[in-house]
Amino acid sequence: MSSSQSRILLALAMPWMTAAVAAETPRQHQSGRAGQEQGVGTSPADPCRTPMEKAAAPPAAPWRARIDRRAAIYVVEHLRRACGMLGEDISKDAKFAELARQLLPVLADLSTNVLGPIYRSHPDLESVLPAAVRPQRARQVRHATRRDIDRATAVRLSTELQRIEQQAFKLASAHVDQTATKEAAEIMLQPVIDAVTELSFASKVAYDAYPDLFARLDAPRQPRTELSDTGFRKSAPPRGSVKLSAAALNLVKLFMKQAQSMAPRDDQIASISWVRDQKRKGPNDAAWTDEGAGWVLGAYSRTQLPPDVIDKVGGIDIVFGAEDPASLAGKTVDIKDRKFFVRD
Repeated sequence: MSSSQSRILLALAMPWMTAAVAAETPRQHQSGRAGQEQGVGTSPADPCRTPMEKAAAPPAAPWRARIDRRAAIYVVEHLRRACGMLGEDISKDAKFAELARQLLPVLADLSTNVLGPIYRSHPDLESVLPAAVRPQRARQVRHATRRDIDRATAVRLSTELQRIEQQAFKLASAHVDQTATKEAAEIMLQPVIDAVTELSFASKVAYDAYPDLFARLDAPRQPRTELSDTGFRKSAPPRGSVKLSAAALNLVKLFMKQAQSMAPRDDQIASISWVRDQKRKGPNDAAWTDEGAGWVLGAYSRTQLPPDVIDKVGGIDIVFGAEDPASLAGKTVDIKDRKFFVRD
């Protein structure tokens, strides 16, 4: 099965506070963990530690993260959640044993090159559950500043985590292409999406403190192919046939201004598309919140789109997508309570 036939969009809602996943069909797996709220306990076996890590040679130039303890606790908690998802969650299903085996080097990489430098600065965090030492009043997400993490550490942290995210997705995508059904592909991919979301939450401290690092982010993109062009054309209504209300247009403009400021080197096109399934998750949430079907505002790089599907409404380049594109023709996309809807 081709992964392009089961397109799943993972987007991180700005400014890195909530992750959103939109898929063409509902998924059957949810994963999340809630840490202890009080007390201090010894951690069980660290899900990020693998036999492969123990056998691997130490890094040529071990480095020490310069990060505030409170921020370090936040990062370690999300990294351990990610490791559990990439290791334990995937290995539970015998059908995915090969993917679980191939992900072991990713876990070792994460433990050696990200957690290791943090533990060098805060050795006690290696043996306790981060959630257990975090004060209850600190459970809410806070905006990190340059006092919490120095720039060199933020650059290293964000770079390493992005590289590991891409490795995990690349391995999972290769297996998705070999699955027999869309449902099996989504079940396999869900723990990886969960884990990458946790890694993105961990990156938040770096981007909070140094927003310019986000602009340098080399986000992976779905390449433009003949098959992807066909998909966009199949779901796009005739250009010029869809209008935006004043309220909807203002929200799109605000979204695109924010998106462009965070990735100024990328020529981005707004997108309003219908999805059958939406899920959202914040850094302190144990599981995804299912928001059902609906219209989703997003953005594509211009290089991903065939030019003949790009419309212009109110001075904004935009692409619309629907299961039945004819249902959008002659309609107006409006917004109420920050949710899009279609009216005459």
